Amino acid sequence: MSHQDQLIELVNKKISSGEVNLPVFDDIALQINREVHENKLDAEQICKIIEEDQVLVADLLRMANSSFFSGLSSVSNLREAAVRLGVRQIASIVFSVSQKKLYSASKGVFKARLTQLWHHTSAVSIGARWLAANAGYRNMADEIFVAGLLHDIGKLSLLCILEELIVSDGLDLSDEVVDETLSSMYCEHGAQLLTLWNLPESYKDIVMHLDDEVVDPHNVALCIIRLVDKACILEGLSDIPGEKAVELESMPEVEALSLSGEDLAELRLILQEVRGERQVAAA
Repeated sequence: MSHQDQLIELVNKKISSGEVNLPVFDDIALQINREVHENKLDAEQICKIIEEDQVLVADLLRMANSSFFSGLSSVSNLREAAVRLGVRQIASIVFSVSQKKLYSASKGVFKARLTQLWHHTSAVSIGARWLAANAGYRNMADEIFVAGLLHDIGKLSLLCILEELIVSDGLDLSDEVVDETLSSMYCEHGAQLLTLWNLPESYKDIVMHLDDEVVDPHNVALCIIRLVDKACILEGLSDIPGEKAVELESMPEVEALSLSGEDLAELRLILQEVRGERQVAAA
């Protein structure tokens, strides 16, 4: 049995034992996402839920005023944001804010990895939302934004589990073994997490099929996430250093989504803008 196989077996045993701390999703974000999907919330109701958490309100307004969401003028309060952006877009921003907290919780050896994974994940979500809105799928843009936030959730959880194993079992893991372990496990494990959180089946389906050799051309959200994921590698927004890039034009998702060369070029410009904002924020 190889070192990687041994590690995978150890991780699976740890998960099965219930001795690991799986990511705990924010209750407010889950409530809002669930009730928005069921058309149970209007602008006033969603504001009443969110305003109980003033830190969340501040983070939401900051993101709502970013170049990727804002209009010509800034929003200064929660109700103004809800009216301008709409309930579904507010719900997706809340989801993003809560996700970022999960990625920044680590104080262990993978802290830098998790930060890089968050930069990749948030870039995929922003790029996917833009592509959906500009390629004829505007009605799906907010749902696809959330799908982008969730696509690598299995990697987040596995890195946290590996951190625990390093501490408890004294494991010495090379970057190569960690990368291979994540690659072989993250889709299935991510889908398990989404089931645990009782999120819509459509998100679970995307996570399960991210690495399929043949993609379902009728699954628009999956095609968009897979395409933007590869575009992020081209723009230096990968979660794995040195990850091999592919030519976007050669991907079957391009044909499935009826995208032009101009669409792909504009997508890359959006991702370059995301990368630029990350660099400014880190300076």
